[in-house]
Amino acid sequence: MLSVRNLDVRYGQFRAVQDVSMEIAQGDIVSLIGANGAGKSTLLRAIAGALPVYSGSVSFKQQDVTQTPSSTRVKQGLSLVPEGRRLFADMTVEENLLLGTTVKRSGDWNIDRIFETFPNLVKRRHSKTGHLSGGEQQATAIGRALMSNPDLLILDEVSLGLSPLVVDQVYASINSLKGAGTTILLVEQDLGRAISFSQRAICMLEGKVVLDKPTCDTNKEEITQAYFGLHQSNNQEAS
Repeated sequence: MLSVRNLDVRYGQFRAVQDVSMEIAQGDIVSLIGANGAGKSTLLRAIAGALPVYSGSVSFKQQDVTQTPSSTRVKQGLSLVPEGRRLFADMTVEENLLLGTTVKRSGDWNIDRIFETFPNLVKRRHSKTGHLSGGEQQATAIGRALMSNPDLLILDEVSLGLSPLVVDQVYASINSLKGAGTTILLVEQDLGRAISFSQRAICMLEGKVVLDKPTCDTNKEEITQAYFGLHQSNNQEAS
């Protein structure tokens, strides 16, 4: 479904993403992990078309979308929930959700199903999102993305700034997406949750992919070593 080849993204002369390649098949659940500044959000934004690519390519459903505007990628079925949620604070939950229907795609997601998936939003339907809790805002942001009926849902920093209890509630809701066959790529700082939630873990370090393995074939220790670059140090010492 998604193919990233030798992707390079820069801010001026700084290479935030360096020669990154990855493949995500339909129905995959993939966690993208790494320390702050590793290039995760930059990579997601480039995939979604929110940042220009310096070199390399992005293909979605076998179509090259490297130079395609983000709005066109949404029409093709790719939707991003950005870091920080990016909601309109002076608009209500319902109004924010309906913004997700700006792009018309066929599918089962509508506002009633969003409220079934995130029942805590029902009582807040007519509340301005600036008055919501962090968890309610995250649920609204995810709901808005789902309203476009995406084939690939990209979630940036799902648990950032949320209490463990609220994170559990958010994951309980998005767990239902796995059963519905939605392809998911998410950034997750909690390594344990990344392993348990995903079929595959991709770890970035200093703009590069340093680990890409099925979670059933790895463990928290190996991911932790990749996260902090310890496996590279070990390899260098061994050589």
